[in-house]
Amino acid sequence: MQHETRTQRWQLQGQIRMLFLTAMALFTVTVLIGILNGLDLVDFSHSQLLTHVHAGTLGWITLAVFAATLWMFSEGRTLDEQELIRARLFANLAAAAIALYVIAFLIGNTTLRVIMGALALTAIGSFIGWAMRQRRHVEMTVPRLAILAALTSLLVGAILGVLLGLQTAGVDISTRLFGAHPATMVIGYLLLAGMAIAEWRLVPSPKAIGEDRAGIVQVALLFLGGITLMLGILLDVFPLLTLNVPFELIGIGIFLVRLRQPLKRAGWTSAGNTRLFALSALFLVANVLLLAYLIVNYADDFEATPSWLFFALDHSVFIGVMTNALFGLVDEASGGALAARAWATQVAFFGMNAGLLGFVVGLMTQETALKRLFAPVMGVSILIVMAVFALRLAGEKAAVTP
Repeated sequence: MQHETRTQRWQLQGQIRMLFLTAMALFTVTVLIGILNGLDLVDFSHSQLLTHVHAGTLGWITLAVFAATLWMFSEGRTLDEQELIRARLFANLAAAAIALYVIAFLIGNTTLRVIMGALALTAIGSFIGWAMRQRRHVEMTVPRLAILAALTSLLVGAILGVLLGLQTAGVDISTRLFGAHPATMVIGYLLLAGMAIAEWRLVPSPKAIGEDRAGIVQVALLFLGGITLMLGILLDVFPLLTLNVPFELIGIGIFLVRLRQPLKRAGWTSAGNTRLFALSALFLVANVLLLAYLIVNYADDFEATPSWLFFALDHSVFIGVMTNALFGLVDEASGGALAARAWATQVAFFGMNAGLLGFVVGLMTQETALKRLFAPVMGVSILIVMAVFALRLAGEKAAVTP
């Protein structure tokens, strides 16, 4: 029986580890560019800055979210041979295609970006198709519903990204893609993905969605918030833009009420990964409030938005929401508190987040000294944590334990 359970839980261990390792390798590119840029030591080109963004959003976050999806939809059951083949194929295809796409951004050739973007879109769509089919084989819960909603937004954002690549290459489509693509990826995709992972790990025995109507409403509101924001930007419809605010605020309010007890019990003073998931949940709230402030004050003229507000929103989502949640997950996947160098989560919780908060304050106050101080604190902390996790995952005893 023990061997049977082990087999069920570890069927996709190799693909989960591969996705995490590839994701962290690509994130290293993002972090190194970020440190040098934060210190104002290098004047990066536009292509290099786009590499910084896409190595983080697609390379790190999306591949790690794919690993979480494999884990979430395979735990507690045995996949048949065809399901395993497809899961492994689509995971490998996604890792390769996204890595090539990041390289295309670094090279800076717009035609190559369109080609690699189409390949990445195909890989992303194939993986999402696999994930959608799995809902028929598992009990659907709010975290699983949220991750599928997040992946749907990712697919929409990826399509917009390819269209934006065509626009950049000279095909006249719509200049509004320059706003709609990042808005869909950050608001429609990342907030839902972070919510899904945080709730999944903070609530060990979730209800089926049929017994959790509040959870369904929570996911629906955040999903609709992302869609209305995207359509509002694409179609230049002001009421759609403003509709995002109540959707997001009510949705995140329901999330806080539903998770109030797990957040209280998160072990804030104890080492471990639980407080990383809890901190990710709190950053979700901060991001929704920042977004509401942006829309209420600048929806009628986004070009008037101060650049610091965009950068603060982006970094608090990428690091505060997603990297906290994903580091918590990678820590679990590589042994958690029982693994070697268990102090890595301390570096993540204190070093990375202190660096993030200081960096965001520097952006908000436009104090260059703060940005130069805290960018390397955040970046070096991330590099240390990833080095520890990579050593664990590469070891023979690394194991995924749902």
